[in-house]
Amino acid sequence: MKNKIYRALTAILITTAMMAQPLAASAQDNAQNEGQESQEEADSASLLEQTDIFAQQTATDEALEQEMQNGYSLEEALIVVNPYGTSPLSAVAVFHTDEALGGTVTVKGKAAENDITGTFEAATDHAVPIYGLYNGDTTEVEISLEDGTSATFEVATEDIKVDYGTITAEMKKESSYDYSKLTFICSTMGSLYAVDAAGDIRFYTNMGGTLGVHQLSNGHLLMPASYVLKPSYYKEAMIETDLLGKVYRKYMIPGGEHHDFAELSNGNLLVASDSPDLSSVEDYVVEIDRETGEVVWELDMKELIGIEDGQSASMDTDGSEESDWFHNNGLCYDEENDLILLSARHKDAIVAVNKTDKTLAWILGDPTGWEEVDESYFFTPQGEDFEWFYAQHNVSLLDNGDIALFDNGTAKVKRVDGENRVSGDDVYSRAVVYHIDTEEKTVSQVTEYGKERGADWYADWISGVVSLDGTQDHLWITAGSHLHNEEENRSDYYPKDMFVPGLIKTTHIDQVDNGELSFELTISGDTYQALTYRSFRMGAYESGEYDITAVPEILGSLGETPYEEFSLDVTKAETAADSWEVVQDGKKISVEGLYTTEKDASELADGYLVLDGASGQRSYKLTQSGVSGDDGTNVTAKGWVSTDGLDGEEWNIYLVVDGTIYNTGWKYCEQ
Repeated sequence: MKNKIYRALTAILITTAMMAQPLAASAQDNAQNEGQESQEEADSASLLEQTDIFAQQTATDEALEQEMQNGYSLEEALIVVNPYGTSPLSAVAVFHTDEALGGTVTVKGKAAENDITGTFEAATDHAVPIYGLYNGDTTEVEISLEDGTSATFEVATEDIKVDYGTITAEMKKESSYDYSKLTFICSTMGSLYAVDAAGDIRFYTNMGGTLGVHQLSNGHLLMPASYVLKPSYYKEAMIETDLLGKVYRKYMIPGGEHHDFAELSNGNLLVASDSPDLSSVEDYVVEIDRETGEVVWELDMKELIGIEDGQSASMDTDGSEESDWFHNNGLCYDEENDLILLSARHKDAIVAVNKTDKTLAWILGDPTGWEEVDESYFFTPQGEDFEWFYAQHNVSLLDNGDIALFDNGTAKVKRVDGENRVSGDDVYSRAVVYHIDTEEKTVSQVTEYGKERGADWYADWISGVVSLDGTQDHLWITAGSHLHNEEENRSDYYPKDMFVPGLIKTTHIDQVDNGELSFELTISGDTYQALTYRSFRMGAYESGEYDITAVPEILGSLGETPYEEFSLDVTKAETAADSWEVVQDGKKISVEGLYTTEKDASELADGYLVLDGASGQRSYKLTQSGVSGDDGTNVTAKGWVSTDGLDGEEWNIYLVVDGTIYNTGWKYCEQ
């Protein structure tokens, strides 16, 4: 093997500041009159400049393009690990060939069956992605050209330093398991990673949230952006990216995104969203134009179903607020019948809506507790082995129209019968497939897996199931939230128990072929990272084209942010501390800062972001979280406002926290 020496790309990259500079107050330190001082601050406030969120990526693209002109031979190729700073187990090889040649890249596994292989098209100047490097280790990579020449490299990576617990893989029997694909795992704590058949980590990214990650038809991944509009996981946008970590598009959405989306045949995106004013969550669906990012269709489930109707017993254990009355955690589109299928956890139901006219088509689930919906919308069970599902996650259609979902099995009764909820050793979860007859309004159970595993496989929330081939014969199942108390030998825990110290968290990811377990991946430990929202299978080199020349776009918007009229005496404002940051990134203004108060965390006064302009004042409530410390309660406060609706006026930016008014020293004006 020929050893190579690699140059760090950081030497040729331009370092780009991604955040606005900290707030400063030195100009007013010696003012005599507080009112005059505050007015002077407002008059001299610095104008916010829009942060280029893609500046670092653009600098990387330009640097790599420049390196492509330097004539590296294949044997002396420039290998750049983690070029975009978000994918530390990926790299790119830069080299030149005198004639246009394609070839093959092979990332060697610790065992031959875990080799990762991809091809690249003919060219003279090459930027070849390398996917599947081992974490904190050295990986052998072979690049072969179609003319027969090849070179071998040893590529080292740093440890990602994320503890997912103990990951084990067991092949129960040789089956239809596809070694060429990786298992991509959406950790509930905000990262996406992938492992091979041996359970070794071969991909990782920290670029965004991980609820609702899917592969697009172009191969790229679409995932939630990192910025949270409203706790705990309602994100401002979705980002389209490749496995190198390059972002191609960011889709801003009024009401944000959560849990799931579907790509329609016309390329548009059907997205699980929230009410645009965020007054209610997980009860809204929007269709996003793929090319413009604009909302072209929207659905408010409050117009079809009563908030109190059909309530799930899971609402008593999820720690949910009243605003989360529906809790749509999955969706899919039935193109043949023009139906949108929604997985309403807090209704124990799959709800089908006619997309064209936004009318209710049918409801699949236990009809107990439904009073405002006519019984004709429900199905009658068939077969002795039939069971309803409760607090389910995920929903998908098989090729024959059957419905697959993950039955979390919470309580196994509706809320009205909550005193009869199942607990202790009697709890279990299932992956289940149902067949429905919409004419006869009957439902039968086709297959299930998990009941036989009992409480040891119980997953009260998150989790999912998909078909590997479009049939019920080959299912990929994620039971992602098993909690276990070893001392009490107890597993009947709920989402609110996730942070109880000492509980062992376990994910079971299973391939089930014709009802029998063929392969199992187990992730376990006393770490929240071991919990998994969902997982999916994808070949690393099936992840779409890497285009070094592509210019990233921000599409859509957050819409105009709802506000309340305010009356604030800004002449009494103090200067904000350096611990506060004010940033205009993309199409929103966001603030974040820290302060300490003598008040208990449960007694914090409401905080506000306030815009002061010629037409009046607008207030936007801050999100605050407090942690007890030696000097009182340490509070993190953050908030945001869309720039939509702020045009034509200059706005000075103030904060109200802990009963005190602060001048940030910044102002916004459309440029």
